[in-house]
Amino acid sequence: MNKIRVIARAVARHGKETEVRDLLRGMLAPTRNEVGCEVYELFESHTPGTFYFYELWESKAALDRHAATPHYLDLQEQLTGLLAGPFEVSLVHNLGEET
Repeated sequence: MNKIRVIARAVARHGKETEVRDLLRGMLAPTRNEVGCEVYELFESHTPGTFYFYELWESKAALDRHAATPHYLDLQEQLTGLLAGPFEVSLVHNLGEET
């Protein structure tokens, strides 16, 4: 089974940095407790209000289950109007690993 790596990016609108930070932090505990979640880390850039998630999932099915959870769907709704652009989610692969 191939593990799935994700890098997600969210940029808060000016003045909404704290609100977005709090919402994203609220995802950590419930997501880390999901079956199939191996790594779920949140980072903030040196540019305040720019946030990145690094995620490692045991499978695409585990990631798909995550995207259907109430806490993920609720986050999407709560972020409406708080971001400067779309919430970007990218599936990535490590170029330093053998495929």
